[in-house]
Amino acid sequence: MKVLASIDIMSGKVVRLKEGKPEMAKVYSMDPEDTMRRLYMYGFVNFHIVDLDAALGYGNNSELILALLKEEGYKQVAGGIRDVESITKYLKKGADKVVVSTLALTRPEILLPYKDRLAISLDVKGENVAYEGWKKVSDLTLYEALKKFDEMGFEEFIVTSIKRDGNMSGFDRDLAKKIPYEMRNKIILAGGVLLKEINEIKELGYMGCIIGKDLYENLLGGI
Repeated sequence: MKVLASIDIMSGKVVRLKEGKPEMAKVYSMDPEDTMRRLYMYGFVNFHIVDLDAALGYGNNSELILALLKEEGYKQVAGGIRDVESITKYLKKGADKVVVSTLALTRPEILLPYKDRLAISLDVKGENVAYEGWKKVSDLTLYEALKKFDEMGFEEFIVTSIKRDGNMSGFDRDLAKKIPYEMRNKIILAGGVLLKEINEIKELGYMGCIIGKDLYENLLGGI
């Protein structure tokens, strides 16, 4: 199972939001590169790098992210990637995968040539999938979205429970258990995931999980 350490960047700093709300950001580090190296030393080799400014429409941290792509480990980049140019830029500069959400929901056909290098982020708000920094909600339920993109040939998904994100309340078991078992080996779970829950998520048949706040509060001592 793939366990990814989340490095969420806002204004050049490592932060964690609560339920995607920028006004509830907590800063954990002024140096994302140092944070990534520390996590690597703790044994984390898979990284989920998020440009929160780009996701929220505040600007971007692309130069910093390009520097992180030079570090060791498997790296996927997410956050506000809404055109093919950004996808190809990150792939050429060392990203193993690029994560898309808004673009997948609004113009999925242009993603088909890159489908083997993409992960589709499906962020659940209520029963439906949200996008544009979780500010808009689509007409698609999670199951409908999974079915649609699976039929299009996409093979990796990140499913986030927005109400759990940044709350350290544990992953959304109700949501996780509703997802058809045959789809779970294509899905990385996110949103409130705790280090102690890794084995439980593995036993449920999921491809992997993303851990954020629990790393910073407990493993790294609230750096």
